[in-house]
Amino acid sequence: MTFTLEIPVILNSKFGLLQDNKDYTFNNFGLWLNQITKQSKKESLIRKEKCEVCNSKDIFEGHHIAGKKHDHRQITACLVCHRWLSDRQKIWDKRWEKENSSENLRDAFFFMGLYDILILKSKKTGNPLYEEYAYSLIEDISKLLKRG
Repeated sequence: MTFTLEIPVILNSKFGLLQDNKDYTFNNFGLWLNQITKQSKKESLIRKEKCEVCNSKDIFEGHHIAGKKHDHRQITACLVCHRWLSDRQKIWDKRWEKENSSENLRDAFFFMGLYDILILKSKKTGNPLYEEYAYSLIEDISKLLKRG
C-alpha cells in the first residue's frame, strides 16, 4: 500500500523536472532571440565559444543573418552550418542581391535568415521548438516582401 502512495509523488516529481527543463529551454531561446535582435554593430563582431546552431566547438566564423549588405547582425556558426546558411541565402528573393534595399526588404531578409537558422538549429539539435517558431515567421516574411 505504501508503494501506491509513492506513485503520484514519483510521477509529479518527474513531471516537474520535465516542465523545468522545458521552461529552461524556452527561456534560453527567448534570451538568444533578444540578443540577436538587439545586437549592436560592435557586439556583432564578437564570436561565441561555439556554433549557435549546432553547438559545435569546431572552427567557426560570423554569419550575417540578413546578408552583409542588409544588416550588421551576425551569429557565430561553424563552417558546416555557415556554408548551409549562406547557400540558402543564394535562393532567396532576387532583391536580396541588390544594395540599398527598403526597410521592409531588409526586415524581410532578417526574418528569412532567422527562419533558416531556426530550421537548421531544429535539425541539428532535434528540438522542434525552433522549427515551430520559424514557421510562425512565414506570414510576416510574405507581408514584408509584398510591401517591398
